[in-house]
Amino acid sequence: MPDTSVKYFHSGLTGAPVLSGTAGSLVAVLDACLVNGFAVSAVASLVVASNIATATISGGHSAEVGSVVLVSGATPSGLNSEKKVLSVGAGNTTLTFDAPGISDQTASGTISLKLAGAGWSKEFTGTNLAAYKSNNVAGTGCRLRVDDTAGKTARVVGYETMTAISTGSGPFPTSTQRSGGSWWTKSTVADGSSRTWTLVADDRMFYLITGYHPTYPAGGAFMGFGDFLPVKSGDAWGCVLSGYASDKSGSAPGDTNDFGVLRNAADELYFARSYGGVGSAATAYKAFSLLTPSTSTGFASGAGPMPYPNGPDQGLYLSQLNLFESFAGAFRGVAPGVYCCPQTVPLGLFAANAVITDVANLMERQVRVMPFGAGVTTAAFAFFDTTGPWR
Repeated sequence: MPDTSVKYFHSGLTGAPVLSGTAGSLVAVLDACLVNGFAVSAVASLVVASNIATATISGGHSAEVGSVVLVSGATPSGLNSEKKVLSVGAGNTTLTFDAPGISDQTASGTISLKLAGAGWSKEFTGTNLAAYKSNNVAGTGCRLRVDDTAGKTARVVGYETMTAISTGSGPFPTSTQRSGGSWWTKSTVADGSSRTWTLVADDRMFYLITGYHPTYPAGGAFMGFGDFLPVKSGDAWGCVLSGYASDKSGSAPGDTNDFGVLRNAADELYFARSYGGVGSAATAYKAFSLLTPSTSTGFASGAGPMPYPNGPDQGLYLSQLNLFESFAGAFRGVAPGVYCCPQTVPLGLFAANAVITDVANLMERQVRVMPFGAGVTTAAFAFFDTTGPWR
């Protein structure tokens, strides 16, 4: 069975929530993608033949190949669960998914499907405020508090625990490290103009890229929150928050705080705590495999020192994104599901949300590409594993 733990959403999907420079628009995107799912569609018929189910949705659906849909209301009940879409018919009125163990038949019931949420809960709320937590009991249990009361940006803080929307302990960053939290960028203007976005998640980590600046359609802000893959088994504080040190809504894309930028500086990321578990939030930075960053040699994914294509095999190569604790120089773990390119990739080589299956060192993995960061002359690309699982 195809893995369904990885969810890939973007603003181009029919029924996707609108991100804009208005209060609450980011919370609406996070609610839809992380918690509730979206784009409920009535299924006119659901037919199983040779262990493949074909759903017909007369009014059309929002899924694309690789989307994960949640089917409900069907008999037999084995058809009701998360399913990865294998194919999509013309006009988006049909889709197929695997139905192992289900005999050939036409399902009955009042059947519907929607794009499935990523497996998070919204633990606390307020007016344009939200606190999100992974539902996975194996996770660290850290929360993300989002203050979306402003127009062009939101403020975000991670917490070890929370008891109310404005009450928590173990903040990261602390108020001393970054007063008010990190910035997440939504739009250049405080109005209802829609902005593009892509959110990729499993049930313990998510990444968000926002095309906040319409002058630079190939650039954007790259942020993330959740549990990384720790090198130490049982790392109770293995949660990371990525965001910006200031309001970047009026600036062109391209910032050292972009999640897909390699740079050794103390203001890049924040862990819930240091690896020893003592004290408060720990600052962190990012590095690509086999390449050592410094404060003066930082570069974005797709704008690295290696040539593209690689000479011997004409290949595209991707690197895991390693996370290091600042000052201690300690390798804490790997950002799950996201890959970065240490090569110099031509601007425009990949369209937004493009699918590639021929990465030289990630054979048999489907990867989706999203530009971020740099503006009109320099490429910056994030690469997401959508085959899954990430863990």
